Amino acid sequence: MNTNETLSRRDRNLADIRERATTVAERIVLEQGGGALNARGLAKELGISVGSLYNAFGDLDGVVRAVNTRCSDRLAKALRAALEAAPADARARVIAIGEAYFDFARSEPRRWYMLFERDSDLELDVKTAELQEGLLEMLIRAGDGDPGNQQHRQFFLLLWASVHGLVSLACRPSIVMISPDVARSHMLDLIAAAFRNFPETAPKS
Repeated sequence: MNTNETLSRRDRNLADIRERATTVAERIVLEQGGGALNARGLAKELGISVGSLYNAFGDLDGVVRAVNTRCSDRLAKALRAALEAAPADARARVIAIGEAYFDFARSEPRRWYMLFERDSDLELDVKTAELQEGLLEMLIRAGDGDPGNQQHRQFFLLLWASVHGLVSLACRPSIVMISPDVARSHMLDLIAAAFRNFPETAPKS
């Protein structure tokens, strides 16, 4: 048996562990919440050692990133579908994206939690960072902004942060919640107010 064959078998084994572990971890998250995900329990359910799991992912954060990639893909599809169905008006397109984000958080709370609440200090992997950049660019273009203009980027990042704050208040059970209907109404008012003077209200560099 030569070295290439040994490496090829090892790579296939690690790929199989990554695929199976990501699927099982995603199920655990959806059924029990992100707090239920731990290396020992996941390895036991897969019938492998914790060492084998870490060989495939590096650490538990690697598993979280793999699950978050699937969550991100699902969110991206929801936002793009809403954008495709939205009217041509820039403000209406941004509102459609905001409502789709709100609806995702309400209908898929555990996926949303994994993406935005579980580990605020988790370092982004390249794929997730690229996806987030793509979503920001989609939002800027939907609002007739220029992704290469730093003023526009800051404006839409601030707008998105404000929408995210409302979504957090409406969806997180650990803090005093506001009614989802009230939050949605405030979100629409917030976007409408921001667009009254855009791009004049975009921050100056």
